[in-house]
Amino acid sequence: MTSLKLALLHGAHIFWPFALLCLWTIFRGRGGLRRLAGAALVLSLPLAWARFGEPSLLLVHEDTIILPGASASSPSIKIALFGDPHIGLFPNAMPLARIVDRINAQHVDAVFLAGDLTYYPEAEDLPGKFAALAGLEAPLFAVFGNHDVGFPGENLTGPLMRVLQEAEARVVHNRALEVEIGGEAVIVSGASDLWERRQDFGFHASLPEGVPVILLTHNPDTAYNVPDDFRYDLMLAGHTHGGQVRIPGLFQRMIPVQGPFDKELHQFQTPAGERLIYVTTGTGMTGLPMRFLMPPRIDVLTVHFPE
Repeated sequence: MTSLKLALLHGAHIFWPFALLCLWTIFRGRGGLRRLAGAALVLSLPLAWARFGEPSLLLVHEDTIILPGASASSPSIKIALFGDPHIGLFPNAMPLARIVDRINAQHVDAVFLAGDLTYYPEAEDLPGKFAALAGLEAPLFAVFGNHDVGFPGENLTGPLMRVLQEAEARVVHNRALEVEIGGEAVIVSGASDLWERRQDFGFHASLPEGVPVILLTHNPDTAYNVPDDFRYDLMLAGHTHGGQVRIPGLFQRMIPVQGPFDKELHQFQTPAGERLIYVTTGTGMTGLPMRFLMPPRIDVLTVHFPE
C-alpha cells in the first residue's frame, strides 16, 4: 500500500514534461491538435495544484467561540489548534518548523495538538522531525491519533512520548490537568484515540465544579463515547482533514466519520444536552499526497468563558 502511495507521490512529477509538451504543441502545433493540447493542460492544472501547490500553503483561521453562559465581553483565552501533521511518508507534508513559527507569531496562550502526528515514518527519524515543537512559546497539550498508535501502521506511542517530553508537551490521554491559561483557570482533559478502544473517562468524576473543561481528542466521533454525566465545555478534535480533497458538489469527505463532523464548530446534541465540538482541518495528508480546496491550516480560537 505504501508503495502505491509513493508511486503517486513521485509519479506526479511527470506533470512537468507533460506541461512542456502541451505548451510546445499549443504554440507550434496546428488546428485540433493545439486545442486538444490546451484542453489537456487545463484539465491537468487542478491535479498539479493539489500535489505541488496547495500542500505548501499554511493558513491561519481565526474564530471566536462563546461558551454557554458567556458573552463577547466575558473573560477569554486565545489558543492555537492544529492536527494531523502526518510527518513521515510524504515529504511534501507541512514542516513542523513552519507551523511553530506561524503559531508563535499569533501570541497565543496555549497550543493544542489533536493527534496523527505521524504517517509511516522511520522511528529513528522522529527526534529530528519533531524537534521544532520545542520552539513553541506557549504550553503544548497533545493527544495521539490512530496513525500514531498503529491503526494503521506501527505503534509509535513510546518514541512519540519521548519526543513530546523533550518538547515539554503535556500528553492528556484519559486524564485531566487543572492549569492556568491566559490568567484563567482551565481544566484540560483528553481522550486517547477512538480506534485504539482504550478511552476511559473515569477521571471526570473528580473534576472540580465551576472550572471550564476543554476535552482534547483526535477523532470527533469520540463525542458518542463521552458519558452523559461528563459535562465538558468544548471538545477539540481533528482527524477529518476537512475532507483534504474537496470538489464542490461532487466530493468533500475523503476521511469518513460517523457523525456530522467536518470542520470548524459543531453543535452536537446529546441526551445530556448540547455540546460544542471544534474540528481542525489539519496540516498534513493521508492516502493521497495532495490537498485540494482545503489547504493546511492552523485554527486560532478566542474562547470566552462564563463569568
